[in-house]
Amino acid sequence: MNNDVFLPEIKISVPVQGGDLAVFRYGPAGAKPVLLIHGITSSNRAWQVMAEGLIERGLTPYAVDLRGRGDSSQLPPPFGQKAHVEDLLAVMDYLGFSSMDVIGHSSGAFVGVALLGIAPERVGRLVLIDGGIQFPLPEGVTIEQVLAFVLGPAFARLAATFESKAAYRDYWKAQPAFIKGWSTSLDEYVDYDLRGTAPIMKSSVNPKCVEDDTSENFRAFDLNQETLKNLKYEVLLIRAERGLQNEETALYPLPILTRDN
Repeated sequence: MNNDVFLPEIKISVPVQGGDLAVFRYGPAGAKPVLLIHGITSSNRAWQVMAEGLIERGLTPYAVDLRGRGDSSQLPPPFGQKAHVEDLLAVMDYLGFSSMDVIGHSSGAFVGVALLGIAPERVGRLVLIDGGIQFPLPEGVTIEQVLAFVLGPAFARLAATFESKAAYRDYWKAQPAFIKGWSTSLDEYVDYDLRGTAPIMKSSVNPKCVEDDTSENFRAFDLNQETLKNLKYEVLLIRAERGLQNEETALYPLPILTRDN
């Protein structure tokens, strides 16, 4: 097991609609800021390894817990892209940054694209990690059907209870995505997500925010498409070669990414 835990230096509570949004600064302040936006059921702790690398390259990472997750789990609806964009603009204002570079992972990449579309002057450079490029719904398929297929395992986890941190770690270790190994940074990642008192502990993630955010990723198709079509600079897309359950078919197959339309 690798000893690669890399914890944030400070937690910052940013006033937003309904309460405080949790923002975590990794490393010392003063360098060029970069905003890190996690995936659909994730948290700031997903960025431990990347944050360390960004600091080594002269950047200061600020990782949010999006509304409904982690230390922001107490925040109420509304969820969805517009609400997240408003929260992130509040973060920039509170921190005193007129703009920030943005890195978004999975659903967080869609939020990054929405941020660029709604407030382009606030985004320096944009990096998308396995997300942010929208597919239209297949003919005859509803959003509800897609949610059940794609997020069924996630909803099952969010509804489950766990008797201890060890039990929650064991749940995650058995997932196909981690077949090649585990690390202490992943211990930290899953421990941070687990809330409550043994023997009844649950994920911090509000299932309602997962449902609303995912459905809006499809409903905001026009904003997503127009933003990506009208880019003023190159955007880096980092693509996973395998799917969500470690299957051979990637979430973004190369033929789709390389087509002209």
